[in-house]
Amino acid sequence: MQNATLSHFIEDTSRNIVYPNTDLVEVNFKGKPKDSWMSSWTQEQRFEKFFEFCDKFDKREDLLLKEDYQIFSHRLHWHEHPFCDVMKEVKDDHKRMWYTLVFSFTNEHWKTFTTLLEHGDEGLQKRFETQRHARNDLFQIYYPKDTNVKQWIIDGPKKAADDMHHILTRKDRPWTMMELAKEMAGYFAKNQGFRNPMYPCKNFARYIAMAYPHICDPNSVLFGGTGHFDGLHQIFGGKNLMGKVKYELDERGKFTPTNGYGIMWVEQMQKLANHPKNPIKEQMWLNLEDKTCFFYKHIAITHGVKRPTKRIPYDWIFPNEFSLKKDVARQAYH
Repeated sequence: MQNATLSHFIEDTSRNIVYPNTDLVEVNFKGKPKDSWMSSWTQEQRFEKFFEFCDKFDKREDLLLKEDYQIFSHRLHWHEHPFCDVMKEVKDDHKRMWYTLVFSFTNEHWKTFTTLLEHGDEGLQKRFETQRHARNDLFQIYYPKDTNVKQWIIDGPKKAADDMHHILTRKDRPWTMMELAKEMAGYFAKNQGFRNPMYPCKNFARYIAMAYPHICDPNSVLFGGTGHFDGLHQIFGGKNLMGKVKYELDERGKFTPTNGYGIMWVEQMQKLANHPKNPIKEQMWLNLEDKTCFFYKHIAITHGVKRPTKRIPYDWIFPNEFSLKKDVARQAYH
């Protein structure tokens, strides 16, 4: 029995993504590395390691990818999320906005979403009497001071859908993701007291684009956050571009860099998108933005700078029959 356990352990770890011969790197006061752990590698070697990570993302054989599903909670291609499959069947713009806002502002809590879908806001009210309303392992959404968050989840997204669902119907062209995210963030700041709601509003734009490409262009640019830039910093070295990129959106929502760092960011993204070993095939910029963030989490945990977040129940994130390992039923995988 002991030998069987040992052989299983060896088999699992032999499939892990490893980073041989990395460098000692000083961290800043926030615990972030000041340089790439792969700084002595060639640029091509760093590209290859990132694309190895992407290539193995749906295989889920690496222990971190397999067991810490709450961290790496998407597939290589974002649209292969069960939320998108469900939402494609929703034809009413008010419900499209309402449901997607609830999912986004609860940090993608599956059971809160399905309760709303099946039982409406009265079902949410009853559920929240005994059950958690949102995931507690992701970015903190800063609600206005003294907000009763459970009650806001019942009332706030529905009020936003009442006020704003008409914007999903436009005749001239689809929204771009950054354009839609900014539109909704502006609404929540002006009308519901939020200071900076871009994080959930970006998720809202992502999911609307994945489910309804006629409403929002899934091939448009969605500007990344801290984890995305930390991932690019590991791949390209040099300066971490977080907070340095300046851009504007033109009258058609197109992303245009307006400084040298912005041009550098676009060039880095283009190099990844056009690399012959890149396994991402759809919604290129969105999926690269997502996977550079996950890549940073993986390498940072591997190097002891970041800790895995607390594991939460699987069915807070996905339906039980869904597996992050592509084309495999969850029951057969776990």
